[in-house]
Amino acid sequence: MIVDIVSQMKTVNLLVNFLQGDLSRCFSYPFKPWEEPTLPDTSLYGLPTSTPESQGVESAWLNGFFTKLREDADIRVHSIAVLRHGVLIAEGSFKPYTAAFPHMMFSLSKSVVAMAVGIAAAEGKLQLSDRLVDFFPEKAGLFRSQTLSKVTLQQLLQMTAGVKYNEVFSVTDRDWVHGFLSSECAFEPGTDFYYNSMNSYMLAAVLGSVTGEGLVDYLMPRLFEPLRIPRPRWETCPMGIEKGGWGLYLRTVDMAKLGQLYLQRGRWETEDGPRQLLPESWVNDSTRRMVPTHEKTNPGYGYGLWSFPVPGAYQFNGVFGQYVVVLPHLDAVVAVTSGSQNFVSDDTASIIAEYFAPDAAGFHDAPLPQNLRALRNLKGTTSHLYALPGMAQPAKAKGFFERFGKGPEVPPLPQQADALEGHVYAFSENPYGTLMPLILRALTQNDPPPLSGVGLSFSPGMCQLTFRDAAGGETVLNAGLDADACRSDLVLNGEHYPVSAWAHLTSDEDDRPVLKLSLCFLQTPCVRQMKFIFYRGESRVLVRFTEFPDVGKATEMLFHLVSGGGGTLQKMFSDAVRQQKLRGRLDAITRPIARGAEKEDESMPELF
Repeated sequence: MIVDIVSQMKTVNLLVNFLQGDLSRCFSYPFKPWEEPTLPDTSLYGLPTSTPESQGVESAWLNGFFTKLREDADIRVHSIAVLRHGVLIAEGSFKPYTAAFPHMMFSLSKSVVAMAVGIAAAEGKLQLSDRLVDFFPEKAGLFRSQTLSKVTLQQLLQMTAGVKYNEVFSVTDRDWVHGFLSSECAFEPGTDFYYNSMNSYMLAAVLGSVTGEGLVDYLMPRLFEPLRIPRPRWETCPMGIEKGGWGLYLRTVDMAKLGQLYLQRGRWETEDGPRQLLPESWVNDSTRRMVPTHEKTNPGYGYGLWSFPVPGAYQFNGVFGQYVVVLPHLDAVVAVTSGSQNFVSDDTASIIAEYFAPDAAGFHDAPLPQNLRALRNLKGTTSHLYALPGMAQPAKAKGFFERFGKGPEVPPLPQQADALEGHVYAFSENPYGTLMPLILRALTQNDPPPLSGVGLSFSPGMCQLTFRDAAGGETVLNAGLDADACRSDLVLNGEHYPVSAWAHLTSDEDDRPVLKLSLCFLQTPCVRQMKFIFYRGESRVLVRFTEFPDVGKATEMLFHLVSGGGGTLQKMFSDAVRQQKLRGRLDAITRPIARGAEKEDESMPELF
């Protein structure tokens, strides 16, 4: 169709601009910041808590579960919550992450959209057999596909609609509803499985049209408030509709509540008594009416949820390792947030399947005698989980004063700090050189100006970096120096990002000072890592950028969405965005430069 061709041309133009580093020309509408800073919140957990043994679970068994997750370097778990019989029996966060911050849910948002559809259906506002096009007669176009006109709400729910308008086009178009309805189908609706986040967006749009209010407003009295979930953030499209297929932020414990609601067949004990928040028939249909997905690990898809490799279990799933796994055979729920390198399934699912299998030795039908030693070991493990290699300090026996309340000693200042103290470096231009990871820039469509310089200052246990950008802005970032990460509020283009920073100062094999900085964006899966290599008497610096999840794998997903495959263009794109680096020279200093430094050769060869 003509519209499909236009959309493909827009996407090619997007990729070219992205490849050239001109992200400002990639997005067809301006970035709108969420201006309210997000504060950590532990006041409304709203779940009973107990020891694992009180709910028939061995603390030692759960300790093995947390330990196994900690030892897998590829998973990069952020926070975990475990429920049994509706009771919170274990939780843990990998420092510097905390379960008190809501986290990006990505496609796990689809599960919440499906709940909203179930509620609206129970209220008589819609039926699953309704045709999508009937909700938007004003969006009818001259070239509307007769095949697309057959698409029903149930087919959107089960990802069998086959409409080719996917997530990539949401970047290039302002009116997503019009773009979706003007697209073509890859197959006859209802005959095959094609996972597409825009299906859930269209359901959010339908809900807005039949309820007359936004998705969050509609769900507050019907779902979030009864579950004692604080009003969540849900990103919206340029037309003000919640994105549906992604964009929701939830705390780990609130994710677990949603799983528990399904485990209880939609029934919840509220402050005003028991309520049927979701129809029991909806929960049954969501989990039993699954269509084949062509996925080996997750072969079935229901109403906004996936099967799980444990008999009878199912999951809400989001990219980069966001999980809610419902395990009816154990009356248990596991919720996980992550920054995994993988996109759909990773080792987390395998570890959950191992420790929560039907024959799991650590689960029992009746309460167990309390095991204080095992419980202490579990709490010790969950209190010493670290997300980044090197963050954990070597364990040592506490001294006399530490045992009586004095904190651990601050690590001494590395000898390299004296040579760098007070230096200010000016960077050469590079459009990729920003504090924000490239993946996060693309996900949020926030394109902050590239860095133009940095100033350095050190004190025991602390590294302070003052970043300047090409637009004249300045950001002061405190990083724990071989100590606990420092939390701060980073503002980029008007949006607040809670972050934690950790640094390590050392020397390389040529005795050049090297500063390694890790910047964790606490509500996201993303970590920005920067490696500063100082040379020529510390008058020059080379900064290399990396990020997690890996940008190369992100481009694989992008090209799969665009064309169903990779090829030469994908390799060029991936190689280009991997080469993120800045060169800089000494711009200012608070004390004299070492003798002879000003006479050095001005050329900056490729040393690395």
